[in-house]
Amino acid sequence: MNAMKPLSGIAAVALASLVMAGPSFAAESTAPNTTRETAAPAKKPSSFALPHHVTGDVMSVNRNAQMFTLKAADGTTLTLTADPAVAPQLKALKKGEHVKVTYKNSQGQQVATKLTPA
Repeated sequence: MNAMKPLSGIAAVALASLVMAGPSFAAESTAPNTTRETAAPAKKPSSFALPHHVTGDVMSVNRNAQMFTLKAADGTTLTLTADPAVAPQLKALKKGEHVKVTYKNSQGQQVATKLTPA
């Protein structure tokens, strides 16, 4: 019985060490990326994403980020990312312009797939 006491003590210390060290292996770094660069156009949304249509006035255009902000007729404000087909149209898009936009929700973004004057 005396030989078991040291072994059970060692086992208890080993188990306690594993329990304390376990959470440190699960820790993950989630530091945000703070670099500012010109964004590439958004990826084309899945063909399964449902299209939405909105008409409104352009509030701002960020050509470097390939994005624009639209104030819809119902008063809501949308920040849309241009897909590759719409991105070239941002060069001529101006604040105050009245437009009709078709967009899809894709990976947490509202991606404009069609942009026409309204």
